[in-house]
Amino acid sequence: MTFKPYSNTIRLGQLNGILARSTLRMSIKTVLLSMLAILLCATARASSADGRRVVLVIAGGTSIRDIADPDLPNLARLLKTGSAALANVRTGRPTKDIEPVEAPGMEPGCVTIGAGALAIGGVETRRAAGHASEFEGVPAGSVYTCRTGHLADKAEVLHMEISKMQRANVQASYRAVPGLLGTTLHGAGIRTAIIGNSDIPGLPHREAVAIVMDANGTVDFGDVDSKELSVPDPQSAYGLRANIPAIMSRFDRVYDQSMFIVIDFGDTLRADNYAQSCSDDQAFIIRHRAARGLDDLIGRLSGKLDFNKDVLIVLSPNPRSFSEIDAERMAPIITCGPGFGEGLLTSPSTRRAGVVTIADVTPTVLSLFNVKQPLEMIGRPMARVPGYDVAGRLLDLNLRASTQGQRQVAMRGASVVQSVMVALVTLIVLLAVPRSIKTLAAWGALIPAALPMIMLYLPLIYSGGLVGAVLLLITLTLLVLTVCRLAFGSPQRAFVWLCVLTVASLVVDLLRGAPLISSSIAGYGIIEGARYYGIGNELMGTMIGAALAGMGVLLSGGRIRGLAGTVIVLMLSIVVFFSIGAPALGANFGGALSAAPAMAAMVLAMHGWRPNAKSILVIVLLTALVVGGLMGADVLRGGAGQSHVGRAAEMAVGGDAGGLLVVAERKIALNFMLVSTSLWSRLLGLSVLGSVVLCYWSRRRVGGKLLSREETAAAAAICIGSVAAFVFNDSGVVAAATCAVFLWTLLALKVLVATIKEPES
Repeated sequence: MTFKPYSNTIRLGQLNGILARSTLRMSIKTVLLSMLAILLCATARASSADGRRVVLVIAGGTSIRDIADPDLPNLARLLKTGSAALANVRTGRPTKDIEPVEAPGMEPGCVTIGAGALAIGGVETRRAAGHASEFEGVPAGSVYTCRTGHLADKAEVLHMEISKMQRANVQASYRAVPGLLGTTLHGAGIRTAIIGNSDIPGLPHREAVAIVMDANGTVDFGDVDSKELSVPDPQSAYGLRANIPAIMSRFDRVYDQSMFIVIDFGDTLRADNYAQSCSDDQAFIIRHRAARGLDDLIGRLSGKLDFNKDVLIVLSPNPRSFSEIDAERMAPIITCGPGFGEGLLTSPSTRRAGVVTIADVTPTVLSLFNVKQPLEMIGRPMARVPGYDVAGRLLDLNLRASTQGQRQVAMRGASVVQSVMVALVTLIVLLAVPRSIKTLAAWGALIPAALPMIMLYLPLIYSGGLVGAVLLLITLTLLVLTVCRLAFGSPQRAFVWLCVLTVASLVVDLLRGAPLISSSIAGYGIIEGARYYGIGNELMGTMIGAALAGMGVLLSGGRIRGLAGTVIVLMLSIVVFFSIGAPALGANFGGALSAAPAMAAMVLAMHGWRPNAKSILVIVLLTALVVGGLMGADVLRGGAGQSHVGRAAEMAVGGDAGGLLVVAERKIALNFMLVSTSLWSRLLGLSVLGSVVLCYWSRRRVGGKLLSREETAAAAAICIGSVAAFVFNDSGVVAAATCAVFLWTLLALKVLVATIKEPES
C-alpha cells in the first residue's frame, strides 16, 4: 500500500473542522437552552403573578336578609353580577370529644369547609395564633411544636388544637379530615393565607383558620391576632369594629404570595352573638351596621381583583343564632368571577337551583385551581344556573324553606303517633274488649298507612307553619278514615286502596320531578339537608311496604290467580323499583337495593318459595343483575347528573377500594348512631314486636291459617325489604320502620277482622 500523507492531512483537517463545527453547535445549543430556561422561568413567574386567585370572605352569622339590601351597593352589585344561593350549613353531630360551645357559631362550619366533609368542632376550633405571637403566655411556635411534634417552619399562622380536632373527627360519624383543603392545595404548590378574626373581648374567635390550614395546622401567610385588626367602636357589637384599612393592608402584603386567601370579617358574627342581648330594633341596627362594613370590604376587594380570572366568594359558615323567623337555618353564599355570572348557584349534591351545601365550597375551590378532589370530600363543585332577580328569589326561597322546616317537626310527631297506634291496637287485640272497641281499633290500625299519603298532599292545601300543619293533619286523618268507612265499609278493602293510592301518587310525583315529595312533611327539606332530590328514605320505605302489602291483599281475594297474578306483581315491581332507583326519578340506590330482593321474594313466594340456599342465591343474583344495570346506567350518565352511586361505581372500576371503604364506613357509623338516637327506632321496634305478637297470638286464638298464600308472600317480602332497607341505607332505620309498619297493619287487620266475627261471650 502506498503511503499518502496529503490524504491523511486532509482527513485531520476535516476532523478539526468537524470538531470546531460541533463545538460551535454545542455552544449555540447551550445558549439556546439557557435562553429557553430563562424564558420558562420568566413565564412561570409571570404565570404565578398573573394566575387565578380565590378570595373567600367569611361573614359569619348572616342571613340572606342581611345582605340582600339595596342600601348595600357593593353587595347588591355582587348579587347582580355574580351567582348566589342558600347554603345548607349542616355539619356533623357533636360528640363528647369536642369542647362544648355555649353559643354555637362558626366552629363546625369552618372545620367542615376545611375538610370538605361534615365535621365537628367546639371551643377548641377557636384557638389559633400567629407564629410570632404568644399563646396563653408562651410563644405560639413553642406551644405548637410541643403539642404536635412539628416545627412551624415558615408558617405565619398556627392552629394549636389541630391534634385534638383530628382526634375528635376520627371518632365522629363522617370521619372528616380537618385541614384537608390546605393539604391538597399545598400538594399542588398553592400557598395560602388567612386575615382577620371574630374575636370578642376576652374570648378569641379564630375558627376561620380551620378553613385554610393544612393537616398540620399551618397556614403559609396571614395575621389573626394583631391588635390593629379591630378598632374600638361603642356603636358596634361588644364595642369592636373590624379595621378594614388594616385588613386591606395585610391583603396587599399576601396578595403576591398566596393564591388562596381567606378573610374573616368578624363584625357580622359579633353582631349575631350580640343580638340576643339587644332589643329587636337595636339588634337590627347593629346587624345593619355590620352589613355596611361588609359592603365596604367587598367594595375595596372588588377594586383589587380582576374578575376576568379571579374569583371572590362571600359566605356564612353558620346560620343566624338569633332570628325572628322560626327555623331560619340557611346561610347565604355569593360567588363572582369566571363562570359565575348573574344567576343561581347549584351543585350535583342538591340538583336544585339556588341551593348548595357547605361541603360543596371545598370542591369548588379545588376545581378553580384544577386540583383533583380527594375521596374523603363529599361535596361537589358548584355551577351557575342563569337567572334574574337573584336576591328576590333567594329571599322567597329562604321564607319557604323556613316554614317547611317548621312543618317538618310534625313528621317526628307522626312517627310517635304511629308508634302509639301500633302499641295500642296490639294491646286491644290481646285484651278481652267489646266488639265495638275492636271495630274501632281496626279502623285505627289504618292510621299508619294513611298518614304518609295525607302528608304527601298537605302542601297542596297548606304551606304555613307547624300549628296549622298539625291541626290539618288531625282533621285530614279523621276525614280520610270517615271516607274510607263510607266508601269501602271494610278496613281491609280500605287498606288496599290506601296502598294503591299511596304508590300511584308517589310514582306520578316522581315522574313530575317530585314537587310534592320535596315540599312534604314526609319528604325532605333543604334545611335538614339529608336529601335534596328524588325520594327520601321515609317515603321510600312507605312505597315498598305499601306496594307489597297492597299486592298481597289485592291478590288474596281469589279473583286474580296464576299467570295473571304473577304478571301484575312483576309489572308493579318493575315500576316501583325504577321509580325508587332510577337516577332521573327517585335516585335512591339504597332503596333500589331494598326493593329488588323484596320484590323478587314476593314473586318466588307466590309460587311456593321456601328459604334455602338455592332460592336465596336466585334472589341475590336477580338483585345483582337489576341493580348492576341501574348502576351502569348512572355511570354512563357521568357529569353533574351522576349520583353518588355512579361515583362509587367509578371508584370500584378504577380499583379504588379505599374510597369505597371510606364511604361504607361513614354510612355504617351513621346508621348505628341513628339506631340509638332516632324516634324511628321505636316505630321499627314496636312494628316488629307487634307483628311477632300478632302472629303468635293468632295461632293460639284464631287457629288455622291466618294469611292466604299471597298475603304470606307479601309478609315475607316486607320482612326482607325491611332488613335490606336497614342494611343498605345510611339512615336505614327510617326506611325499615316505614316499611315494616305495613306488615303490622296487614296482620292487625287480619286478626281484628277474624276476632270481630267471633261471637261475644
